[in-house]
Amino acid sequence: MRWWKPVVVVAVGAVAMAGVVVPRVDSVAAQDGRCTPPPASSPAYYDFVSTYRAACATRQNWDRAFDDVTVSSLVDGRNRLAVTSSAALAGAVASVSVNGKEFIASGGYGSAFQYAFHGWGNGKQASECYNPTQAGARIDSDGQAPPFHAKSSTSALYTFEQEGAATIRTEQRPAMYMTWADQHAGYDGCHGADLQPARSPYTQGLSPYWLRTRVALAPDHGLATNVIRLSADLTSEDTVQDNFDGVLVAYLQRDFVNVYSYDPATNKLVKRAPESYASNLPLMRCTADGGYCLGMLLPPAAREAGAYYYAQTRPPAPYNAMLGEANLQVTYQTTTALDAGDRLTYDLYVAIGNRARVASTLAALTKKLS
Repeated sequence: MRWWKPVVVVAVGAVAMAGVVVPRVDSVAAQDGRCTPPPASSPAYYDFVSTYRAACATRQNWDRAFDDVTVSSLVDGRNRLAVTSSAALAGAVASVSVNGKEFIASGGYGSAFQYAFHGWGNGKQASECYNPTQAGARIDSDGQAPPFHAKSSTSALYTFEQEGAATIRTEQRPAMYMTWADQHAGYDGCHGADLQPARSPYTQGLSPYWLRTRVALAPDHGLATNVIRLSADLTSEDTVQDNFDGVLVAYLQRDFVNVYSYDPATNKLVKRAPESYASNLPLMRCTADGGYCLGMLLPPAAREAGAYYYAQTRPPAPYNAMLGEANLQVTYQTTTALDAGDRLTYDLYVAIGNRARVASTLAALTKKLS
């Protein structure tokens, strides 16, 4: 997944949908210049593209319209932890913030905080061209101006709502990141039509999977107020896939420069090379001063099934619209082939705070989950 560099500017307007008119973006924001990108050479450009702006994002998804959903909790009675899932990104998490400090880089449809999957046959390898992706398809960014959220995602969103006091629930059919009709080559030189048959749902840009997600804050998950619980299930309508993986990846803002592994058994943090690091131990990414960190913890059952953590940092390149990447993810792997009707479940705990707070939260969660 990735951002994609815009080609032309999309005009702000409205789209007719089933008897109603749904604005692409907030008309006031468009008129007063809030959705006009600064020059790419400007220091403000990165923030404009990478920090989610609801006023510059469509509410449209195919022939439906949804408002964004934001839930929040109060940490230590004074710090507001807020999570926003975006209709423009088909319900993917576009923002995680503490007192207004943004953690997530949300430009385009291949970033933010979202699920993605790969299926492949024996003797082959995972490919971007068979890559069901929660937020949408690469082609969705084509023709758009920054911040790339002005038109509907190809991923088809059917349920998008708040549940309980602080839970976001979605149901959707993910897009293929490289769609069947996309003429652009994926990172391995493939095209969607190379791996996807010429039939529905592929010809509509969609995958043969159903994804249901929940993002929960306190008090709904019964855990500490600085914890986010993300859970999902995926149901296959696909032919047999000999190999299948699921990834839950957070694209973080570029100031989250440091990567640490945390060993709950010894209560030790070890700084790791941020360029590329895979681990069986929980990982966190932090700002340089350690004042803001995001850590991930898998439940024991997922770890025993082979799930692992991964951090990656990439410099600015055309692949990421010259903005760079600072990623943290977990990868879930199946141990048997996936067939039509099979259902996979996913669970992840995310701790937010400064470096010491995230480490102590991971320790407490490990004890509780064990």
